[in-house]
Amino acid sequence: MNRNPEDPHPRRLTRRLAPSAGVNLLLLAAVTVAIYPYLVMLFGALKSPSELTGNPAGPPASPTTSNFTTLLSGSPGSVMWRSLGNSIFITACYTLISVMLSAMAGYGFAKHRFRGQGILFALLIASMLVPNEVNIPSLYLIFSHFGWIDTYRVQIIPGTASVLGMFMARQYMRALPDEVIEAARMDGASSWRIFTRIILPICAPVLSAIAVLTFTAKWSDYLWPTVMVNSTSKEPVMVTLPQISTAATGFVVDYTLLLAGCLLITVPLLIAFARLQKSVISGATAGAVRQ
Repeated sequence: MNRNPEDPHPRRLTRRLAPSAGVNLLLLAAVTVAIYPYLVMLFGALKSPSELTGNPAGPPASPTTSNFTTLLSGSPGSVMWRSLGNSIFITACYTLISVMLSAMAGYGFAKHRFRGQGILFALLIASMLVPNEVNIPSLYLIFSHFGWIDTYRVQIIPGTASVLGMFMARQYMRALPDEVIEAARMDGASSWRIFTRIILPICAPVLSAIAVLTFTAKWSDYLWPTVMVNSTSKEPVMVTLPQISTAATGFVVDYTLLLAGCLLITVPLLIAFARLQKSVISGATAGAVRQ
């Protein structure tokens, strides 16, 4: 039986394109599911309370910016701006300290050898299995004894020694060639100089990833400041926003104000990610190791 040599090609092409189209549709569905809550938040922030009740998920029929005006002006505005400033200060300090401690600990576990290293690292990894909420009562007693309750210190210092950050930094630094460090030592560089001038620039990609994760987690933290902070002047925006949304109506939540506030507080996260994404790309090229 003679077969046309041109006949099988479209079939093979169809067989190759079919899985690709299925994967693309699956990815499109996943992206839609991920983005849809943010669209609902945007739509709700542009609606009036009556329209939100009748149309909770769809686009607004008559968009309005009155929710943002109410949230950022007058008495609610002063509280909102102050809490935003608190969140920016606390999150920036926390992220800086956490990234530095993660880099130092990761470098120690990856490039230095000491007795009990494996056991200590295993215990640190095992501590990740314990939920943070379990430790809050004991930590409250400890920081109350220190006099740290209702201060900025209790919102910045605890938790900066991130086990996840240490693990990520260690795994990245283990792949770095030891010859680079040995060459620097032969040139007379101290351990601190090697760490700051060689290790940190090379590890810019993983440190940027740690910074993104740390900044996002701390900015979104609600339980810890709720327990540890009593005065409104030191509260971050995550604690203040629900109070603002109920201030005008008592116990009834004004969801239009709440959604407008949620939309506003996602902006710093997007800015931080955009800036640190550039650091990841530049660090991956400028920090390349040459042997």
